[in-house]
Amino acid sequence: MNGQKSVNLVTEAIITTSDNVYMRAMPAVPLEVLPYVRGIQLVLSSYEGYTKGKRREADKLIRDEIKRAGTRARNHISNIQDIAFKANNMPLAQVAKQATSEIDSMIEDVDKSATGMNHAFFSGSRSVKVADLKKLIKHDHDVIEMVTKAINISNSAEHAFSTSKPDEDVKNFIQQCQQMITSCRGFYNSRAKILGGLRQKTK
Repeated sequence: MNGQKSVNLVTEAIITTSDNVYMRAMPAVPLEVLPYVRGIQLVLSSYEGYTKGKRREADKLIRDEIKRAGTRARNHISNIQDIAFKANNMPLAQVAKQATSEIDSMIEDVDKSATGMNHAFFSGSRSVKVADLKKLIKHDHDVIEMVTKAINISNSAEHAFSTSKPDEDVKNFIQQCQQMITSCRGFYNSRAKILGGLRQKTK
């Protein structure tokens, strides 16, 4: 239900966004996955789903955005960690360190994970069922949504810290960010299973 609500909100945002933003040709993807593609395009304007000839590009865009967003979140939390450490606020510095370590692990997961470049799907040598394509694109949509939320939470943590909010409030934001990153890691790591399960379209 939440997933459908998210798609509806994304679709509504698209409709109410200036038409000029979307004047370029619509990507050649099944209509039922278009809301997810458009949702991703709010963050990655050049994402067009996994249309033939652009599958490797789509894969790289998602991977690079996860790393970019993770780095942004890490920078916010690292600023808290450094200042807290210098102020000898070790409890807060330790919480921040745990979060940055989790972000580092997520980025490492993305770097080391199989890119799928040798997969027949990415070579463009095979088609897939619409249901499987939808699963992969929805996965991209949800993982980008998660890592974007992590940035927002980390920004809230740094703002709370810089405006001298109680340490417990700052810690709560940091821990929420870490939990979101952990969820993102698990969700991203399931991507290999999705790729491995892609079925060839029956001719």
